[in-house]
Amino acid sequence: MTVEAAFIVPFFILCVINLLFGIQVVETSSRITAALHETGNSICSYGYAIEHGTGEGIPAGIGSTVYAMTSVSGHLGETVERRGGIKGGRAGISYLGSSVMSDGGIVKLSVTYGLKFPVNMGIRTYRLGTSYYGHAWVGYDGASCSSPATDEDPIVYITRTGTVYHTDLECRYLNPSTKSVAAGSVSGLRNRDGEIYHVCELCGGGIGVGSVYVTDYGNRYHSDLYCSGIRRDIQAVHLSEVGGRGACSVCGGW
Repeated sequence: MTVEAAFIVPFFILCVINLLFGIQVVETSSRITAALHETGNSICSYGYAIEHGTGEGIPAGIGSTVYAMTSVSGHLGETVERRGGIKGGRAGISYLGSSVMSDGGIVKLSVTYGLKFPVNMGIRTYRLGTSYYGHAWVGYDGASCSSPATDEDPIVYITRTGTVYHTDLECRYLNPSTKSVAAGSVSGLRNRDGEIYHVCELCGGGIGVGSVYVTDYGNRYHSDLYCSGIRRDIQAVHLSEVGGRGACSVCGGW
């Protein structure tokens, strides 16, 4: 029994140490998520100034990924460096896939990092990651309208890929309520109008993924949260400029 204990007890202690390390992993993950949100929200709040190059007191380089990386690292501080369990410390965090103010104001901050276990038990490096997605506030100044609205040629709202025009900026089709559902359950779901959901022709509808995205009144399910079938790039134009678009069935037309 003494010999067995000599082998088993040290191994048991090592396992407990690594299990307790899981608490530190959760804390580190929370710190990184908070740092991403602090940085992302800050960039989004300066969206209009970045887009138009106006305003005073704008932090230097805030519209770049370099600024985002520096800001996230600053928010993490020395605590993560000393006891965060990240292999390589803050320098070991990868920001591959991050972008700032792309595709009309999208801010995407992605980080991945490897865990450094406190006791080497031959376990290979385990990588974790998290992301922040946001849309910068870029404002609206009506510049797309070349002349004032009149009763004969009023202002209406269209989207880049939409086939109808809207008279109400708050129309539910311009502001869809998006939610995530399990891919396996989408066949049994119905939207608010009682329609079934079909696969999205643009993003493939979640083939081989665990969850998909649907809206209350749409009839497509999506694998990409930023699919153009969900995202709305709204433009204000004159009725005479809508082309072949018809009136929205919800907010109507003149």
